Amino acid sequence: MPGQSCIAVIAGQLVVGGAERQLYLWLSNLDRSRFSPVVVTLHPGHEDYWEQKIEELGIPLYRVQESPNSFGRLMKIINFLKPHHPNLIHGWHLFVSPYAGMAASWLKCVSLSGFRGSTKVFRESRFFGPLSLRLTDAMLVNSNTTANDLKKRFPTRANRIFVAQNAVLDEYEGRFMAREQLAKRFGLDPDLPWICSMGRMDPDKRFDLLLEVISRLQDIPFEFILVGDGPERQGLEALSTSLELTKNVIFTGEIPNAARLLKGMDIFAFASFDEGLPNVIMEAQAAGLPIVTWKLPFFEELITNGQTGLLVKPGDVDAMTDALRKLLKDPLLRQSIGTLARASVLASFGLDKYIQKMTAVYESLLNSRHR
Repeated sequence: MPGQSCIAVIAGQLVVGGAERQLYLWLSNLDRSRFSPVVVTLHPGHEDYWEQKIEELGIPLYRVQESPNSFGRLMKIINFLKPHHPNLIHGWHLFVSPYAGMAASWLKCVSLSGFRGSTKVFRESRFFGPLSLRLTDAMLVNSNTTANDLKKRFPTRANRIFVAQNAVLDEYEGRFMAREQLAKRFGLDPDLPWICSMGRMDPDKRFDLLLEVISRLQDIPFEFILVGDGPERQGLEALSTSLELTKNVIFTGEIPNAARLLKGMDIFAFASFDEGLPNVIMEAQAAGLPIVTWKLPFFEELITNGQTGLLVKPGDVDAMTDALRKLLKDPLLRQSIGTLARASVLASFGLDKYIQKMTAVYESLLNSRHR
């Protein structure tokens, strides 16, 4: 398609988060000779992390206040976007994608809905998922597993479901600096191996299972570092106490940009049963850590069992315990798996590939509009 196309992104929020970081990576690296971007946020007034950073890119950012009047919000979105004459409107989050579809219909341009979760999350979204598929011209997901599941569930829309897997960047503190910083801040023993897990502490992440696994490894000296916060933290701390783990389990709370410290760890363990394409796994791999998690399709998109990580039967606490024990006892195995994991994820999920895929999706939709 000749000339420059105006692309409008409607974001439900611009907080610190994986989806929002991927948006910033796209906006800061897209080809401005092809695309002229504009952003609308539906979460103003909360000092969202990425708002200022997007404006610093020279991209117009409009703020639409929260309101129970959905039609009124839609009209405000349309009024902000109309002077820009958008060629494509992308609802970055699923819950705002219906706005993208309706605004695009009003402004006579192509629309794209965004979804970065699993099929389970799609089902639990109730009407947002199906409504987004119905109201927009196409849907963009970040996982092949999710895309394949949705195509089976909605066969008439299969050719309008696109995939652009997340990008991972090689931006880390050096191992010595990260380890020194963490040891000093949290009283960790730098001479022991460190197992880490990271994420929002909600029931779906199953940190309770990880604590049960850790309780079975008490014959080996190590530290277990749990990074994050959330509604389950108090219960997890109580469970740690009941399992007599307080001496070698550290709850760090939230650490801004915590992924940059991952090179200071030795092993990354993850027990979630439901993910889209988990950023935290990609970040741990890029830091050179061996991963231990369940043998599930969305993890298999990232991990080759026995080569770039150890995958065990879902829910098998004994198997996860054995996998962690194996890595704890074998530093050379940790190093070899971590080295392969890092090379693999950086080769397959680098920024250039992400930008190429995003560009291809946008241009495909823009070209289809002019056929």
